[in-house]
Amino acid sequence: MVTEDRVINLEATLARFIEHTDLIVAAIHEDIAEMRAGHARTDRQLLEMQQQAERDRQQAEKDRQRADEDRQRADEDRQQGERDRQQAEKDRKDFNKRLAEISDSMGTLIEDMVAPCGFRLAKTIFGSEEAQTCAIRVKHKHPARPGEVMELDLLAIGPTKVLVVEVKRRIDAAKAAEYRDKLKRFAEFFPELAAKTLCAAVASVYIESSVVTFLNRESLYGIAMGDEVMEVINLGQF
Repeated sequence: MVTEDRVINLEATLARFIEHTDLIVAAIHEDIAEMRAGHARTDRQLLEMQQQAERDRQQAEKDRQRADEDRQRADEDRQQGERDRQQAEKDRKDFNKRLAEISDSMGTLIEDMVAPCGFRLAKTIFGSEEAQTCAIRVKHKHPARPGEVMELDLLAIGPTKVLVVEVKRRIDAAKAAEYRDKLKRFAEFFPELAAKTLCAAVASVYIESSVVTFLNRESLYGIAMGDEVMEVINLGQF
């Protein structure tokens, strides 16, 4: 009887142990399932993060490429703008030179190219003062011999200086020397200007370097076509 009771108690204990073990195993299975589900969620999140990072990287690359393209287009536009500016500058210079050549051929170089620069040329040569009067194609009679006339292509008068310009289609040393000799009588024809310092210049579309050397030796200014306007080409050389 005692042995039978012990067997019954043992069976009951074993049944409870098995039941408890089943519960533990079931709980472990639940934990494992939950861990697997968590790992799966983590893997999905990592994958999504990786995919998002790749999309961000690709978008950043596209943005960089667009920025490079925009910068390249900007550089091309800037270069084209610079080429356009240089071409416009060249066209303007070519036009001015062509205008000077046409004016020269038509005998209107004085009116078209020299006269508009008269005051500026005088200021350049005078340095410390400005001309108060500037006139072209001046004809002045000799005060004592009215039959004699001195013609000046341009005359600019300042407080203490006077500029006289002879305009030639083509200037050479012989013509410059002739002009120099002509001006030796300047004070005879313009006694009212005799006390002023005489500045003499010759003007042409182009003056060769050999002629400029002669002008420097004779203290004559040379005026020729610059990039846009008539300019003094030997300032400060004598």
